[in-house]
Amino acid sequence: MGELVTMKQNGALPIPAAVVEEMQQMREALQTMAGLLRATNETMMQLQRQVRLLEKVTPSQASAMNRAIRERATELCAIYMAPACDKAVATAIRKAVKLRFGASTAKDLPRCEYEVAMAQVRGWDDYKVMKGIREKLRP
Repeated sequence: MGELVTMKQNGALPIPAAVVEEMQQMREALQTMAGLLRATNETMMQLQRQVRLLEKVTPSQASAMNRAIRERATELCAIYMAPACDKAVATAIRKAVKLRFGASTAKDLPRCEYEVAMAQVRGWDDYKVMKGIREKLRP
């Protein structure tokens, strides 16, 4: 290592082979660590998604969901001119929400899916189901 270093014509110093080898080893170690960090980040994101799915809606959100279901059922009964079908339509809406989210009740709905479920309730209008309910209730 006690070599004399001289200046080259272009002004760059020559780098000893031992230093180049050491830098290459450091580079490889950094690339390995970067790969491990990426894998750790992906695992953490998956865990965060799982935790979000485990958090259930609040009691007030569950009440708001049930209220929205009842209101939508009343609206649809008026639209389809099917009096006294509120409970049957509300049951059909709840069934659709249950099928989509795998929740047995509004209280079991994942908190992160609350807005999506509310949008489904507000937009629910299954003609086939409504026609079947209306025909069942006809005398």
